[in-house]
Amino acid sequence: MLSTLCNAIKRSWALRSDQDALPFIRQLKEMLLLQIMIGFGPGNYHKYLLWQKNMPWQQKLGYWHDQKYYRFLNKVNPLNYRMLARNKVMAKAILKFYNIPDAEYLGYLSTTGGFKTDGSPLNNAEQLAALLQQRSDLDKICFKPINGSGGEGFCAVEIERSNGIFFRELGKSTSIPIADFLNQSLTSHKNCDYIIEKYLQQHPALAAFNPSSLNTLRVWVGKATDGTPKIIAIYLRVGRSGKLIDNKTAGGFGVSIDINSFKTTMLLPPDNNDHCYHNHPDSGENMIGRQLPFQQEVIALAERVISILPNTRFVGLDIALTPEQPVIIEFNFAPTATGTTKMNASHEQLLGWLDK
Repeated sequence: MLSTLCNAIKRSWALRSDQDALPFIRQLKEMLLLQIMIGFGPGNYHKYLLWQKNMPWQQKLGYWHDQKYYRFLNKVNPLNYRMLARNKVMAKAILKFYNIPDAEYLGYLSTTGGFKTDGSPLNNAEQLAALLQQRSDLDKICFKPINGSGGEGFCAVEIERSNGIFFRELGKSTSIPIADFLNQSLTSHKNCDYIIEKYLQQHPALAAFNPSSLNTLRVWVGKATDGTPKIIAIYLRVGRSGKLIDNKTAGGFGVSIDINSFKTTMLLPPDNNDHCYHNHPDSGENMIGRQLPFQQEVIALAERVISILPNTRFVGLDIALTPEQPVIIEFNFAPTATGTTKMNASHEQLLGWLDK
């Protein structure tokens, strides 16, 4: 607790001359009041950007500490069902059962019991090569560990067919045999199984933000007690140059979206103590005021997904936009609480209606 307080004070001191920040003493007073009034500790003050002078005090009173957020999740999304989203086999099965668009499924890779879509074995490099020989239309595929979240373990490759079949990991220059890829780049021989999917081509409007990563929309959607769905907020996640994923762990950041216009409005860096900016930090690409496609389709897809998820009233959806349509990449029954920073609203403002 003491170290957290000291770090918070240091951060506020570093912001003392920032024109967008409250005066140093005012920040300290607010930290104290928030701790006394709602149990919101000083470690959260910068985590949720509460040092900004243009944020109303009433909004600051509406933020929840982690314990309150997880109590909320336990209420609206029972823990037994929350585990569904972490297993990609089960998650994909639900989407397929309801014919909800997602990335094309190619097979389940496992050294002990993998299989292709036709039920034939998919346990090793030879069987994977046979699958790709049958699917000469494929030029890129991706591998997703069946358990986990946040893009951990994700790998995508380009298929080279000039002299046999070789893989070249996206972002790398060297092509290697399939067997070497499985042994070196994947952990399939270390009790980790993978779903193989066709790599999605993203819509040019999203590729323009950063072409190396699949940039996705994070959609928070809730469901009233009578079953009526409601879009809570939407923001865009963008990856860094050369990265394949848009997650914060890979340096990705969020871009706020106005739901009504479906345009980008504000860009937030991964470090919430840093400043907002307008351009991509690597390419310089302007990212504000950009019109995104498929507004009504994204909303309809999000509302449909929450309507089929069992015993679930709140979900965070990762939605990719292809040139043809939006598709589901992943759903999360416990989306990161700090997503509110990309939505410029407190937990109470966004989720309070679900907690009644």
